[in-house]
Amino acid sequence: MNLTVRAEELGDELRRLREAAGFSLERAGELIDASATKMSRIENGLREGSTEDVAALLAIYGCVGPRRTELLKLVKEVDRRGWWQRKPTFNERVGTLVNLEKKAELIVNFECTNVPGLLQLPEYTDALLRECELVPTDEVEHRVRARALRHSILLGPKPTRLLVLIDEQVLTRMIGSPAVMQRQLNHLAEAAARANISLQVLPNSGAHAGVNGAFMLLKRANGHKIVYLENLTSSLILEESEEINAYEKAIRLLVRRALPAEESLQVITELARRWEQGELA
Repeated sequence: MNLTVRAEELGDELRRLREAAGFSLERAGELIDASATKMSRIENGLREGSTEDVAALLAIYGCVGPRRTELLKLVKEVDRRGWWQRKPTFNERVGTLVNLEKKAELIVNFECTNVPGLLQLPEYTDALLRECELVPTDEVEHRVRARALRHSILLGPKPTRLLVLIDEQVLTRMIGSPAVMQRQLNHLAEAAARANISLQVLPNSGAHAGVNGAFMLLKRANGHKIVYLENLTSSLILEESEEINAYEKAIRLLVRRALPAEESLQVITELARRWEQGELA
């Protein structure tokens, strides 16, 4: 079976349920007459477990109700490439994204409306969520924390490599206050100084290859690539080679149009100064 996001999502959830129920890999395998090797491959998305296997594991782990129904449906779809997650809850959506980001060796993120989530300060995220008026007030703090936790992949001894391509208009659109913008842009400058992060600004000079909106391309060490897209009510994960090729072409064109890293840093630093001086308020 080819590696797919659906198979990995199923495996990740089975692992989470097993650990929450307190079973070792070996013990869970014994209960459904499966070897630890087979169990490991199922949990890593490398082998398709039968519907009977997964149903038995869900019973052992005490998973019932709608979540059980969703996972059993996923078993039948694990060999399908690409995934349209329709009307997912926030936790489901962010859970999928976190799993994808943790497994990525390289992430390329193009943004045209706001600072990429992986580089947002909590105060910027908070202001963004409140000002858009789409997130219930009592959920904002939870979402801010969830987004901040994603940042851990950029730290540590083997951090994920990140290439950010950001439209200049993002840097001049006030979110929160001039002070928030000044600190956020200074944070971008500090992030760009890290060895694993590259940041390039697309100057305000007409249309470019990102005209259709933000996207994220994630690449694994084994070469597996996916594109993650998000809108108001759903998430779309692309895995077909033709679609990946189209986004890689867009990335090449965006990099060509963007300012080099050193010039981009100068733009960010200058705009941070202008926010601080009140010139952009």
